[in-house]
Amino acid sequence: MTNHRPFSIGTSFAPRLALCLGLVLCAGTSSCVTTNLETGENVPRGEQRYPWEKVKEYAKKLQNGMNKSQVLLTMGSPAEKDDGGDLWIYLPERYAILVPAEALRLEFKDNALVDFGYRPIVLGAQL
Repeated sequence: MTNHRPFSIGTSFAPRLALCLGLVLCAGTSSCVTTNLETGENVPRGEQRYPWEKVKEYAKKLQNGMNKSQVLLTMGSPAEKDDGGDLWIYLPERYAILVPAEALRLEFKDNALVDFGYRPIVLGAQL
């Protein structure tokens, strides 16, 4: 007589399955972008004033030492700010779940722009 064990999924398989299902669900929503029904254009994320293509164009005018008002007039409002208002993030319309993208990060100290540059976004998270 052969001893048969019922089929069971190992405990290490469950987290992998959950991750795969999560990625599949995210993939379905990653292509979802809010679109202006009148113009058909993608709507910027969060509080961001301008679409990503304009942000990249306007970013060429940034210079260290600019104050927040000058940056706001140049770039428009960012998608995200930290609680202190010293870290501003501009984001593309898509969430970069499947295809890596980039975000523009601006850092202020004493109301002056001290650092700015593009940072990668992979699987929806800024690095």
